[in-house]
Amino acid sequence: MRYKGYIVGSIEKELLKLILNVKDRELSNKYDESFYNIFKTARQKYQYPETIKRMKEKGLINFINKEGDLKIILTNKGKQLAQNLFLQDYKQFKRPTKWDGKWRMVMFDIPEDKRKLRNILRFHLKKVGFLQIQGSIWIYPYPCEEIVTLIKTNFNFSNEVIYITTESFENDNKFKKVFKL
Repeated sequence: MRYKGYIVGSIEKELLKLILNVKDRELSNKYDESFYNIFKTARQKYQYPETIKRMKEKGLINFINKEGDLKIILTNKGKQLAQNLFLQDYKQFKRPTKWDGKWRMVMFDIPEDKRKLRNILRFHLKKVGFLQIQGSIWIYPYPCEEIVTLIKTNFNFSNEVIYITTESFENDNKFKKVFKL
């Protein structure tokens, strides 16, 4: 994958996503067994310092000294790339072959001063396959809580976005036709 002229390798992609997903968005500079899913071979483990150095040179990460321990944090450039990588992951999810009869609704209330974020949310809901039924109410017939949670987490929509599962809603027959259910 290329990002602004740089080649971003698979290990770099996974490290960016890992840092983005860590609660305080900081990662120890030392190799850790929690990286097992990323660094599967001894050679990859050996390449960890070089990979980190390359990511620093590309401007994807920075180092901070926290209580005598060197920590890795994402730069804005790294955060943007990590979010894009996460969102690419959910493109690969497979919807079930049979509908379980439940609707998934996403409702949000994002103020006007956060219009850009609101547009990002709409864009990603469309990518997943959601259909807008009212201004800030979107529906989808298949399980997708993980994806919605991922979007909420990565864009800090913890209080503005609500995910609901329901058996039916008024005039849902119209939408069953649209989704070919």
